[in-house]
This record gives sequence, structure tokens and C-alpha cells, in this order.
Amino acid sequence: MKFDYIIIGGGLCGLSAGIRLAEQGKKTAVVSSGQSALHFFAGSFGLIGKNGGKTVLNPLEEIDCLPEKHPYRLMGKERVKRLAAEVPVMLDKAGITVTGSAEANHFTLTPFGKPRPSWLTLNGLPTFGKPDEKPFEKALIVSIKGFLESYPAFMVENLEKKGVCCRVETIDLERLTHLRESNFDMRAASIAKQMDRATIEEFASKINSCAGKDESVLIPAVIGINDERELDRMREMVNNPLYCVPTIPVSVPGLRAQHILQHYFEKLGGTYLLGDRVEKGIIEDGMVKALVTTNFGEDHLHADAFILASGNVFGEGIKSNPHDFYEPVFGLDVNYSSNRDEWYAFNFFDAQPYMEYGVEIDNDFHPSLKGIKIKNLFVAGSTLAHCNSLKEDSGAGTAILTGLHTADLAMNI
Repeated sequence: MKFDYIIIGGGLCGLSAGIRLAEQGKKTAVVSSGQSALHFFAGSFGLIGKNGGKTVLNPLEEIDCLPEKHPYRLMGKERVKRLAAEVPVMLDKAGITVTGSAEANHFTLTPFGKPRPSWLTLNGLPTFGKPDEKPFEKALIVSIKGFLESYPAFMVENLEKKGVCCRVETIDLERLTHLRESNFDMRAASIAKQMDRATIEEFASKINSCAGKDESVLIPAVIGINDERELDRMREMVNNPLYCVPTIPVSVPGLRAQHILQHYFEKLGGTYLLGDRVEKGIIEDGMVKALVTTNFGEDHLHADAFILASGNVFGEGIKSNPHDFYEPVFGLDVNYSSNRDEWYAFNFFDAQPYMEYGVEIDNDFHPSLKGIKIKNLFVAGSTLAHCNSLKEDSGAGTAILTGLHTADLAMNI
């Protein structure tokens, strides 16, 4: 099979690159082995939320403070700024409504009610300007009977520290009765699949019956697994201001974002090869010639250029054994310490060095194999070395922006 471009990895980074290429009419394929980091997405995209343990208020200004080989530094501040401004437009075309700007972080709530810096936040989630700002005067925190993935007690504790007057109500929804027969079934995604029109109407009616005057209503993010219309309908039915708060993964906003972006990519003419895995890449004379996948076997996938967006150690885009770290598809050069004792910090909550291990690239995002540049291969997202997306709260920003950047680079070779 022959394409103009093939992207390895079907998460936020791979889909961003794929959409960019497909929008330009390029014949593009995305190879996705399955679950992506988007499924753990809490509803807000971070550009740079933290650096050196401090909260970042102005992410663009922080770029110059990042390590020299950080992907944002390689792209350059002006390039990051320009691409960041294009992202809300791309998401809106796909069907995802967001609020926010790269000029200044706003804040959202974690599942425990703590403030979290954010670049862009999905429709329906609460946002506020400063970490110490009181987001509401009064809040009714709604719990669903039997639901295990939200923590109203923690939400109350942390909001009350900000001076918010809180109370909790537990609502029993008839359609969820059969799910409560098993704790495993009372998960956010399972509940979201039960949220038909009648259940949304029941939910809204019960909220209206217990919500007091001037209370903002906070519900778990369990509505709208496929698109935003169900959440918009719910907000129209509830008399008070209604907001969704994240649950622990798997995340309904994340599943929705994955579904919408994949659908948009395919609508543009892209090919999404779900449930396939790239076993190896065939390289000759410094060029990728073909990919060997599990499903296609000897029927190799060919393209003019390739983008590797397969994730880091959590997505198995980077793997390790007791002796080293390695990139499993091409065997690309990886940055890591040869001293195993330097792979980790003893304190679990410290920045872990291995999180910055990844594929080394040049200024044009080309990787190398035994020191030889691969001219038609680009690397993007958390597969890249020299960024700790967990500690920086930059995973989504790195994924989207390097995905767009490498797509543009690939079209210019």
C-alpha cells in the first residue's frame, strides 16, 4: 500500500499531524495500535504549566527558560506562538470547542478540586484566571450513586479552602441500576454510554430539584462521549450554571476528543489503521523505504515521508530493559544515561530522569540511526528526548505543536 505520508501513532500528536497533512489533500495514513494518552486526558491542554516546580502563568515567556534541546526551543518561540494560535481553529473545524490562549494560562480543576494551569480547555469545564482565585461563590457538587471515579469530599475540602461554600448531593439515576451490580461497570465511560435523552432529562430534573439559588452545579464529566451536543443539551435543561469536573481515567472528555479528531481526519480523506502495530521499519541509504505491520505482514506500507509519534515509555514508543532504553520500530538513537542509577530519582514525586529519555533529533526533527540522519523520517510528541511532559504539564502542547510542525516539515522535503 502506498501513501504520501504515514504516521506511526494515533493519539493527539499523530492525529494533529494527520489532520494537517490531510487538510492539504495529501494521501495520509495513521497506524494506531489502540488506546492513546488522550484516553487519560482530563479536558484541558497544557502548553507549559510548570517549570522547575513553579507554576507558569505566561507559557510563551517561559520557552526561553527551557533546556536548549527542548522541542519548543528547537521550534523557536515565534513558531510555537504561531502554531498555538492555529490550534483552536483546527479543533473548532473538527467539532471541539475550547477556550484559552497561549499568551496566558488560565486554570481548571483537577478531579480533587485543585487548580491546574491550562492553555486550552474544553467546553463545559470551569475555568478561572489565577490559581488563588475563587471560582464560585457557592457550589453544589453532584455525586452519582455508586460512581467510583469522582471524589466529592476532596473537591469540597479544596474548594472550601478558597472560600467557596459547598455542599454535596448524591443522585440516583434509574438507567444506571444495572451497572451498579458490578463495581467495574460503574466507570465514567460506561455511564456516558447510558446517557440517552431520557436519562439526561432525568439527571437535569433531579439537579433542578435540589440546586439552591446562586449555586454553581459541578457534575462528574460523564456526558458526551461522542460529541458536545449531549452536554450542551444538559446545560440548557439545568436552571443553574452547570460545569463538568474531571474524573480519574479513563476520561470521557478524552474519549470524545479522540473520537472527534479521528472522525475529522477520516472525513478529510485520511486512512486510520486502528488495531495495527508497526513491527519494524525498513531503512536503506538513510531513507525509510517501508513499514512492516502486524496486520499487513508482507504487504508493506510505503510512503514518501514518515512521522514517528508513538509515545514514550508509557505508550511503548520507547522501551527499556535492565541495561538500556531503545526505540523499537527503527532502532533510532536514543538519549539516556548508561548508568542505571541515574534513570530515576529516589523520591517518587521528584522529576524522574527517565521521563526525558527519548529519540535524539536534529534541528529539523530528523532522527538518526547509528549517527546517520534518516532524511524522510521525523519524530514528534513524547517520543522526543529532552522534555518531561509530566512535570512540565506540557504533554498536550508538545503533542499538538510538534505534530503540526513535523507535518509542515515533511511537506517541504
